[in-house]
Parts: sequence; structure tokens; C-alpha cells
Amino acid sequence: MHPVVVITYLSLCAIVGLFGRDRALGFGGSFLIAIILTPLIMAIMLLLTQPKH
Repeated sequence: MHPVVVITYLSLCAIVGLFGRDRALGFGGSFLIAIILTPLIMAIMLLLTQPKH
């Protein structure tokens, strides 16, 4: 796989992780799930969940 593709994918996962930092999973959990599922699916999941209080 081309390094630019890998860097772009991981960057998108990191951005999703940043959006997930105020959720129950936090940055790390959101980042890891985005790597496994895809950043788009995880972003949709984050939009459907509530921030932790």
C-alpha cells in the first residue's frame, strides 16, 4: 500500500479520535475503532452518541 494512503487514513482516524475525545471511549478508543471499522463509520457513530457528562 502506498505510504500516502496510509498516512491519510491514519490522519483521518486521528481526526475522528479528536472528535471522540469527549465521548465515553475517549480519543484512544475512538481512534482504534476508526482504524478497525473506517473513519467514516466511526464518525457516524460519534454523531449518533451523546457526549459524556
